[in-house]
Amino acid sequence: MKEHDVFLLQGSNKENKKKYLDQSLILISDELGKVIKISSYFESEAWNMKNYSIFYNRAIHIKTNYSPIDLLKKILNIEFFIGRRKNSCQGEYQNREIDIDILFYDHIMIYSFILKIPHPLLHLRRFVLEPMCEIAPNQNHPMFNLTILEILGLCIDKLYVKKISK
Repeated sequence: MKEHDVFLLQGSNKENKKKYLDQSLILISDELGKVIKISSYFESEAWNMKNYSIFYNRAIHIKTNYSPIDLLKKILNIEFFIGRRKNSCQGEYQNREIDIDILFYDHIMIYSFILKIPHPLLHLRRFVLEPMCEIAPNQNHPMFNLTILEILGLCIDKLYVKKISK
């Protein structure tokens, strides 16, 4: 069975943010595959949200045997287990215990109603690029043919992002 290189981004802005990131990391390791590398925690302002608290984010590199769709299903189960309940208000970002996004899956591109890989907004978000740059600065974006480091250098997002610890 082929192993796939996957990059994920964890985010939390409710109560004990580190606890939610750490709890989801254990489940990612148990349910999704082998954890290869983990970024530091990064604190950031919320992107396109009103009435929010500060986010903690972290990038993770894993090896998995799951297909992109099966991986997404397992991620949604982890989010639900930790307490995330998605509201029916489409288009509005909400405070959350945990959010786990698939940033990259090998070098493939998927653009469907339920799954988009690479993540369609990652190049616009400093809170994604900073932790990704820490663990995989030379990761190539298959759509732009630029590395994460190059994309970070071009990013115009000015929201606060700060590395807080490992």
